[in-house]
Amino acid sequence: RDAALQLVELCQGEVLVGRVTIGAGATVGVRATVGRNSCVEPGAYLTALSWLPEGARLAAGEQGDGVPAVGSGPAPEPPEVDRSGDLSPGLHALALVAGRLVGLPSILVLCVLTEWSAFGDVDSFWGALALSSAALTLAVPASLLVQVLLLRLVGPIRPGSYSRWSPAALRIWYKTGAVESAGRWLSGSLLWPRWLRLAGMDVGRGCEISTIIDVVPETVRIGDESFFADGIYLCSPMFHRGTIAVLRTELGCNTFLGNHAVVPAGPRYPDDLFVGVATVARDGAGPGTGLFGHPSLVLHRREVVTIDRRLTHDPSFARRVTRWVFEVGRFPLVVLPVLTVLAWFSLSQAAAGLDPGLRLGAVVLPVTLAALALPVVATLALKWLLLGRGRPGRHPFWSCWCARWDYVYMAWQTWAASPLGWLEGTLFLNVVLRLAGAHIGREVLLGPGFRQVVDPDMLWFEDGATIAGDFQTHSFEDRVLKIDRVDVRQRATVGQSAVVFFGADIGAESRVEPAGVVMKGAVLVPGRTYAGNPVSPRTGASHRGAAVDRVASKAHLYR
Repeated sequence: RDAALQLVELCQGEVLVGRVTIGAGATVGVRATVGRNSCVEPGAYLTALSWLPEGARLAAGEQGDGVPAVGSGPAPEPPEVDRSGDLSPGLHALALVAGRLVGLPSILVLCVLTEWSAFGDVDSFWGALALSSAALTLAVPASLLVQVLLLRLVGPIRPGSYSRWSPAALRIWYKTGAVESAGRWLSGSLLWPRWLRLAGMDVGRGCEISTIIDVVPETVRIGDESFFADGIYLCSPMFHRGTIAVLRTELGCNTFLGNHAVVPAGPRYPDDLFVGVATVARDGAGPGTGLFGHPSLVLHRREVVTIDRRLTHDPSFARRVTRWVFEVGRFPLVVLPVLTVLAWFSLSQAAAGLDPGLRLGAVVLPVTLAALALPVVATLALKWLLLGRGRPGRHPFWSCWCARWDYVYMAWQTWAASPLGWLEGTLFLNVVLRLAGAHIGREVLLGPGFRQVVDPDMLWFEDGATIAGDFQTHSFEDRVLKIDRVDVRQRATVGQSAVVFFGADIGAESRVEPAGVVMKGAVLVPGRTYAGNPVSPRTGASHRGAAVDRVASKAHLYR
């Protein structure tokens, strides 16, 4: 899942293109990156979150691990599986597509059709609008309920190893996809643990769970008061040489998982485990262990924010009501994009009698542009109305500010992300992000992923910067939202799948290699190249600045 073959790389304002060779029987793991002009030889295995640099070769039958990847022993052998019930590839593909169609929110379509049929019984436009909005809003929780019922009807997946072409593999694909689909509406909400329990997952009390990826719910147990950030690859089935291995996994109480963390399936993880951003959880870690990096380092101490538990774990009734209002308010967000599409069809049909050229120029094109712009304008207006100008600071998890911040994120995802996808790779997207509060200089080249930005006010990109990575402008350690600025100086480059923490300063003309992680408060010297998780200066890289290099010192790991 999310493995990247880096055929195209953005670097210092240029587009670099190269070959990638993947040998027979090779495996590229979860969120692993294969650089340009590199080769994964037959039977080799590149582990999760690892990066094979440009021009490198991973030897046949070898396992590569780390950022950058180095040999760490022979590649694992695939498990023995029963192939007697395998489907042909064609039949398997048809069954997989059919399963995905079953998972579509059919209730939404039904409600829209019902609403249109009721228009004739409504005397006013506003009455019809209210009816359609109510139907669309109710359609979202109804479709989520249907999804979880279908998951239970599919039946449980037993731990074991299966053929990639087996009927069991189809059920695994369906279950992981259904959980991810539901998470688009529910992740991070109070309803999300409840939905996961209905789906078969054992979720403890007081857990806060955001986006989880590749999850078979009945194989996972989560201890009380755990906190999962965004983009967690949680106990994913292991795909390797035509097999899928599903293992039962237990996570202890008070587990913290940072963004893009990978939790391998199978172990029983201890209580009070801290797994940092872009880190692979390690089997055998003791209670209270903190892990960061790839390969992971043990954090013997870290900054712990102590704050009144009434703001982090045990909120008052008023704070619970406030959060419920904003989270239930996610469901009506579907009304704007759906009614915009329906209005587009209606206006286009109303102009059917016009000359084709006049219809295209005077009606279809302006209405299309307005339909694409409306959700974006609405998102920008909501951001400034609810949050205003964002500033560095700390906000307790149960504060009203965090509830508003989360709501703006959901609105951006529901309204603006799709139309802004049309602007990716153009300077028009830079203009929209400036309107959202980001400082973006001239000729800044943005890679994929900027259709949705969580904290635009915290981004400061100077002229000529080239950016294809991710920005961790906030964190939720100890249930306190910490937020701060990220600076990328002139003509600097941040590579694909790299992560830059808040408080970091990327020096002019410096380069962060793909999959690198820049720590909080790190200052990268101008003109140098950095790689690793966490990053350090790459041997042989140019050095154009005389500043002191303070990157990746242990002090930054614990801050």
